[in-house]
Amino acid sequence: MTAHHEEREHHHYHSHPQTRYYYGYYGPYHRQAAGAVTDQDIKADVQSALQWDSYVDAGKVNVSVENGMVTLRGTVGSPLEKRAAGDDAWDTPGVVDVNNELKLA
Repeated sequence: MTAHHEEREHHHYHSHPQTRYYYGYYGPYHRQAAGAVTDQDIKADVQSALQWDSYVDAGKVNVSVENGMVTLRGTVGSPLEKRAAGDDAWDTPGVVDVNNELKLA
């Protein structure tokens, strides 16, 4: 076992930045506790979040949901807009994963 490998085990090495996955006050599954959240509910909530986000042109983002997994498709104007759309999806209750396939113009 190398010293570098030991360091990862002892420091809980993560391959992605943990700060991207923030869930707000209730956590990612609070709505599921009260009852099952349907894919249609999630899609409507993500679309609403995109509409309210001043960083995102919601008309350019196509949202699809399958088993709580959100896929974003379309073309946006900047990396910030792509990131904001992905964050909006992650912040939506019931979402278990986000596949951000948005392209940059």
